Amino acid sequence: MEFVIHETESGCRFRCTKAQSETIDRLETINKGGIGTVHGYTATSRRVTPETSDIQFLTAFSTERLYERKLKALDRITFDDVKDTLPMDNPKLSVLTEAKLRQTFDDRKAKEMESLQKTLDGDRSDAHRQGHDRCYCDVGQGIKVHYRTEKDSDGLSQPVLVNGLPVVNSIMLKVLFIKKTVTVPGEYKTVNSGAPVLVSKAIEKTMNLRSVGIKTLALKEDNFDRLVVDRKEFLAEDVEGIPASLFER
Repeated sequence: MEFVIHETESGCRFRCTKAQSETIDRLETINKGGIGTVHGYTATSRRVTPETSDIQFLTAFSTERLYERKLKALDRITFDDVKDTLPMDNPKLSVLTEAKLRQTFDDRKAKEMESLQKTLDGDRSDAHRQGHDRCYCDVGQGIKVHYRTEKDSDGLSQPVLVNGLPVVNSIMLKVLFIKKTVTVPGEYKTVNSGAPVLVSKAIEKTMNLRSVGIKTLALKEDNFDRLVVDRKEFLAEDVEGIPASLFER
């Protein structure tokens, strides 16, 4: 396994395997609006047991234009658009009057519009965005890398540095789902969300139905079988990373 230092046009320098570096370079050549399919993609986030699926998607799109569309769609969306997707059997919502539900919707909609506008304005001053900037590098349109991280004494995630440079944990592809076929169903963790979060999820579900939802595929050597996009094929070994044992302290 050969290790290299990869430098991006966006100004990032990080350590990765030669295979990861070559894969990043190939992904950067994808045509805008590239259509692809990832086969055997295994998702573990927020799940008790993993889910495996084949996903057809659109990538290499303009995130800025997508956010502009999403902001306009959010501006148009109303409580009546969302209310049928609210899980009213949930006790956190069932105890609320419709007036309170409408107020919660208005508050969450305003908060999400403010967050989108902040992103479009390039404001990176809050802790969440600063954490993202520490632990990720936006390589190119629709592509970023996530660094290996560890918690510091304040509980904040920090990139693990080897001779002064971060190390790639996974290559990430921003996509819009076209079709998802589940081959091995997973089980989600039970989350006791409050009313504001439940309302936000209902808004997001409605937004996704209007084709403005964005997802991120984290490509590692053990979570997919094959990726085909813009007539280019990538296998699991093409994203094999540096073994953690080589830089454990």
